[in-house]
Amino acid sequence: MENPQAQSAPKGKRGLGRKLFFDHAREYLGFDSVLFRKAVALSGTLAGLILLACRRRRKGLSILAALHRGNFSALANKIVEAVFRRMDPVGSRGMRPAGSDVYQEHIDTFASSPETARFFADPYRLLGSRLLVLKSPGPKEKGVIVLDYSFIFPLFAKLFDVASIGEHYHIVLEPSWSGYCEFNILCYSRFDFPIFVQSIEPRDSRLLQNVSSNLLPVPVAANWWVDHRIMRPASNVPKDVDVIMIASWSRFKRHARFFAALAKLRAQRKRLQTVLVGYAGDCTMDDIYQQAKYYGVEDQVEMYERLKPEAVNGYLNRAKVNIIWSRREGVNRTIIEGMFCDVPCIVREGFNYGFHYPHINSQTGCYSSERALPDRLVWMTENYLSFSPREWVMANMTCQRATDVLAEAIRQHAVAAGENWTRGLAVKVCYLNAMRYWDEADTVRFKGDYEFVKSLIRPVHSASKA
Repeated sequence: MENPQAQSAPKGKRGLGRKLFFDHAREYLGFDSVLFRKAVALSGTLAGLILLACRRRRKGLSILAALHRGNFSALANKIVEAVFRRMDPVGSRGMRPAGSDVYQEHIDTFASSPETARFFADPYRLLGSRLLVLKSPGPKEKGVIVLDYSFIFPLFAKLFDVASIGEHYHIVLEPSWSGYCEFNILCYSRFDFPIFVQSIEPRDSRLLQNVSSNLLPVPVAANWWVDHRIMRPASNVPKDVDVIMIASWSRFKRHARFFAALAKLRAQRKRLQTVLVGYAGDCTMDDIYQQAKYYGVEDQVEMYERLKPEAVNGYLNRAKVNIIWSRREGVNRTIIEGMFCDVPCIVREGFNYGFHYPHINSQTGCYSSERALPDRLVWMTENYLSFSPREWVMANMTCQRATDVLAEAIRQHAVAAGENWTRGLAVKVCYLNAMRYWDEADTVRFKGDYEFVKSLIRPVHSASKA
């Protein structure tokens, strides 16, 4: 889609400037203001504990969980983890009814939303897209099922008989956002069998180990499952784009701060040609275009929406550098897609909780501070050929490698529990709207498994058609 100059009237510059100012102020308070963060940590901890004492457990735990995800203070984090550890339905018998009731209430009251409406209407649509069978069960041997996207987890527990499924399959959760202290994930601690949770964020892995008896972290994540047959280098493609950003049209993606860096370079007579690829979030494509116009860089920016993976691959191959400039989200997949196209990346310093991920290294890209971004953009676009990201990810982070890591984690637990383990897992890949099999024949191979899972949809949620 072309630049949306003619699609809607431009917003007033003063009004947009005011909106961007308030966005930046909220971000400063939430991430950078030490005094504000300490005040939130203190008041939030007290409020949560008081609500728990008044037996308003769900509200109190919701506040405490939000504090932990916000990482407002180390002391608050420890208090929150201690509270949730006592709520562990499996590991702490003294608080079992409280923990079970809160998590069950979250599942029972989980309501339809624009993201989930189609699944409420037809639960079968989860199968083969948001729920994938990776292994069939055998004699004394469980199969394996994986669920992706955090909003799917309580939906699955609401629509399906998870306890019965857990008798036949190991269940793997693939969260879509960092910060695992949330009911969507922790509600699975109410089951008395292990649930495997993908996590490459050390802070989240420690949380699971500290607060839950049955949520077992596995060191892979959603950005490991890229289809590198599609995302790959293309020959004879001119590098006529300096920087590409593939991100939803959302405030947390921080397009405006990226445009501010481009504007600083433009004032120095350095002009970087940019491509944006996205889809609607809490902003529209026109909103993002107006931000580019506010900073005076709209003529440097091409914008495209809802592209197929093959088209995204084409634009990545035109680019010298791939940037993601959010401060907190999940484990970004588009950075890895760029690496498979041999495009190095820039990631904001302090991304998520500040852990330097192994996949951002001297071979694949770099971190940058806000202040250093303009100079870093210029340096990277001038030196992109000195990087070899595809070589690194092909050696360390393919979907085949992810499958091996996941299989080994489950195998070790299964063998220790006295189960058989005679077969490995099917390889999967992830796209924006669905998971798929690396080998399409697996769709047929697991047909019987999907029929079994269908039989465990709760009667009240059964679809009108098979």
